[in-house]
Amino acid sequence: MERLWTPWRMRYVSGETRDAACIFCTKPDSGDDAEHLILHRSAHAYVIMNLYPYNSGHVMVIPYQHAADVTELPDVVNHDLWDLIPWVTTALKRVLRCDGFNIGLNLGAVAGAGVSEHLHIHVVPRWEGDANFMPILANTMVLPELMPVTYAKIRAEMELAERGSSSSHAIVPQAGAIPVIPSRKAIALRRTADGSLVLPKGHIEEGEAAYQTAIREVDEEMGLRAMPAGWGGVLEFEFGGKHRRVANLILSAEPGPAFEQHLNADTELFSLDQAIEALTHDSARNMLQAVVHDIQQLNEGAS
Repeated sequence: MERLWTPWRMRYVSGETRDAACIFCTKPDSGDDAEHLILHRSAHAYVIMNLYPYNSGHVMVIPYQHAADVTELPDVVNHDLWDLIPWVTTALKRVLRCDGFNIGLNLGAVAGAGVSEHLHIHVVPRWEGDANFMPILANTMVLPELMPVTYAKIRAEMELAERGSSSSHAIVPQAGAIPVIPSRKAIALRRTADGSLVLPKGHIEEGEAAYQTAIREVDEEMGLRAMPAGWGGVLEFEFGGKHRRVANLILSAEPGPAFEQHLNADTELFSLDQAIEALTHDSARNMLQAVVHDIQQLNEGAS
């Protein structure tokens, strides 16, 4: 008999992850959304990735108010909760190219709710053929990528999707990257025509998800072949009379065939500490400083 080991789930099965306090109340107060996989906050509810997903991209929409049943929530909270659903599914479709969703609540422990005292709506992406022999025979789902990578892809999409905002036409959404080259323990920065050192970014083309734009930009602007490795952060600024919002992903990159044409022309490599100092804009320096630990882990993984 073949076995697929998933030891990280033992903490959940044995109850080690359970706390006397309600996790859905304490998560939003943690102060670090990326660490706790919070994707979005609205006025009365938030969106978070499920730490033990049924499928890739499994998220939950949860009210801040501690309530076990929808009848306990004021109308304004219920409206906010359910208004998030189509916005979330639109973002998930763009990122994951899923074919459908399972959406619902388990109200009460008898209905299967793991945290019965605080209601939460499950949104589970589905694909043709995902119910194959693995979940049927082995009670195991195969997840194709690490959760921080899926988080970064979805977070970037949600940061740029204006939810029911009448001012969305005034915001120019862009995607950018923090390109890390683990084999060289380096950060790649772009030298602009005016001499500024910046992180690469670009406009999102029709049909692209934000993470795909980030990958394309570092290829076109730097000659780097890259893949998402984590969440970077958001930069906002005014340029050309328009407000620009850039969702940045940490990319794990390696030189491609065109890299040498860019190196020391419009692309320069720096150590992490050097890159923080070299960046022209304070906002970019602050963002890079905030993800130092993630970049260090990425570099250490290549050692």
